[in-house]
Amino acid sequence: MSAAVEGLAADRPLKDEGGSGMTVPPSAFRFMLTLIQGRRLVYILLCVFAGGMFTVSTIVGPLLIRRVIQFIETGTGTVDQLIPIVLILVGMYLLRGLGRYLYGYLSHVVAYQVLHELLSRTYEHLQTLSHRYLNRQRTGSLIARSISDVEAVEDFVAHGIPELTLAVVGPLTMTAILLAIDPWMTLLALLPLPVASFIVYRKARQIRRFWWQVRSGLAELVAQVQDNLSGLTEIKLFNLEAIQYRRVHERSTRFRDASVSAMGISMIPGSVVEIAGGLGFILVAWSGGARALQGTLSVADFVLFVSYISFIYMPFMKLADMGDTLSRAYVSLERIRETWQIQAEIQSPLDGLDPSSDNPDLPWTVEFRDVGFAYRPDINALSDVSFSIQPGQTVALVGPTGAGKTTVSRLIPRLYDVDDGQVLVAGTDVRDWQLDPLRRHVSFVLQEVFLFHGTIRDNLLLGRPDASEADLHEAIRMAHATEFIEEMPNGLETVIGERGVRLSGGQRQRISIARALLKNAPILVLDEATSNVDVLTELAIQEALQTLMEGRTTLVIAHRLSTIRNAHRVLYMEDGRILEAGTFDHLVAQGGGFARMVEAQSLLQTV
Repeated sequence: MSAAVEGLAADRPLKDEGGSGMTVPPSAFRFMLTLIQGRRLVYILLCVFAGGMFTVSTIVGPLLIRRVIQFIETGTGTVDQLIPIVLILVGMYLLRGLGRYLYGYLSHVVAYQVLHELLSRTYEHLQTLSHRYLNRQRTGSLIARSISDVEAVEDFVAHGIPELTLAVVGPLTMTAILLAIDPWMTLLALLPLPVASFIVYRKARQIRRFWWQVRSGLAELVAQVQDNLSGLTEIKLFNLEAIQYRRVHERSTRFRDASVSAMGISMIPGSVVEIAGGLGFILVAWSGGARALQGTLSVADFVLFVSYISFIYMPFMKLADMGDTLSRAYVSLERIRETWQIQAEIQSPLDGLDPSSDNPDLPWTVEFRDVGFAYRPDINALSDVSFSIQPGQTVALVGPTGAGKTTVSRLIPRLYDVDDGQVLVAGTDVRDWQLDPLRRHVSFVLQEVFLFHGTIRDNLLLGRPDASEADLHEAIRMAHATEFIEEMPNGLETVIGERGVRLSGGQRQRISIARALLKNAPILVLDEATSNVDVLTELAIQEALQTLMEGRTTLVIAHRLSTIRNAHRVLYMEDGRILEAGTFDHLVAQGGGFARMVEAQSLLQTV
């Protein structure tokens, strides 16, 4: 890139493509904190309060039973004194049920809000990433990060937060009560806990490492399955079922083995705490039982200790058993955070050109000035490409496969940034345009048509959502799509399936052409726009396209040279360079590469 062009890019304030403006926390822990701010934090506090309600009932119940035993021991109690205790117990268990409901419900409210935000923001960020990055990724891997990793975080928020609440509030309160009754017995009961906690802490990092392998394995498995489903027709045609099954089976086996290993290591902390709890119970039973027999500890206090020890260790056991949930969430947050840290290569200037407000009457020219571009550092896709298209002109790009024709078209709406030179639209470097208006003023009809799952109407209105019914039908008529749409069972409301699989190739192409006609942008790019239609339909569409191209800046990429005979200029490319330029007849007369292409196609048509 020239110094002047670099200066243009450096002088202006930028935002990510699509304007996500995403900030990435420096760690998974801080990441989680950013997700539970504001109203969600209020829900979390209410969740803690509800957990407190549950815990209070858990604490008060054994204390009341202790009181009953004291009545029995001393012989001072009466049946009437049991009535308020029973009523309090009833109230406590009602409170316990209400607390369980509230903290479970509130934690899931927060969890689904976090799920929604992570899904939305991850997808928003993926949309900002450049084609360079996305073309290097497998779709299934991106799906795993967008869905599976997010669900792991949701699972932790929904179930981990209540358990954390109970693991902190309940044991601390019970321990304080036991310390007040008998400090020595309390310390004896909790003696195994520090050792168990140390082992759990040491295993935590190892568990995270195992779950990282699991999440990576799942991403590979999803990617392979997605690839196979997308290429199912080719798999059947080439008898690849067995080969592709083995590939899925291998990845599924690795995922299974990694999951089993991760689960095995994740079960260790819970087992350790279980043993520690058992040892604590044994110590209380031995020491407390001996003291009760000796008369130095009341039976009521002994029963309270036995009850509380189970309650103290139980939350730690559950928390330790949730080590896999916590580790999955931690790993998933790190993977999501990694995705968010990927910077968008294509940046939109905050103060960039927007014709709707700056200058609605721009001359819609397209100009390439000494453009160089490479997908990889070692191979140039374009070198020193220079040409211009004036409003109302049609310029055709022709050449062998791999010459760089489609790459040229992708630089106009700035799907990629040039490495050298400049691409100008309406006299302004595309890097000085805001992305939305730049792309709004360019219509594409691509060789490989992509249609979304939905109705024909939905796909047509992508070009202009506010189009009137009259404009919609006019675009359909000009694209010669009226007949086949009327033959559909529900007309425009017919659902066409994923990628438009319920339509033929020619029908999909005509939908794409109608969509471009409806968009009515001043710049038009036709990339083999009639490649999937028969000769008669092609002639009809060419008439419509000639009408569409009037007054518009049009770039036509074509292999079938009959479609470009009326172009104002023809550019012949090889190996990323423009080798010949002129009118159709002029280039044929030159006898160069273009003339050889014309001759070869003429021979094919006479066979």
